[in-house]
Amino acid sequence: MIFVKALLIAILTAVFLLLSFSSRFRTYQRISVILFYLFLAFLILFPQKADKVAAFFGIGRGVDLVIYLSIAILSLIAAILYAKTKINERAITKIVRDIAIMKSRECNE
Repeated sequence: MIFVKALLIAILTAVFLLLSFSSRFRTYQRISVILFYLFLAFLILFPQKADKVAAFFGIGRGVDLVIYLSIAILSLIAAILYAKTKINERAITKIVRDIAIMKSRECNE
């Protein structure tokens, strides 16, 4: 069990470090990632505490709490990525239109 916990903490730390150093986060985003990392590390190290936290929120088991939180966070990430994709699509469309207009003006001259 100690090996599994150490492995999970190592994977979690690697993901945390990759996110921290490879992306430009705003301050509140960086704080959110740190808090989420610490919460997950706490639940990995003390799984019996997850049951107590879950009971506080009226959820039967700690595992269910982790699953519910994971679904909520993944849904939030999917929504953010969808919104960013739409913004990028609009920007690309505008750039392509501008280039097409510039080229058509060059051809007409």
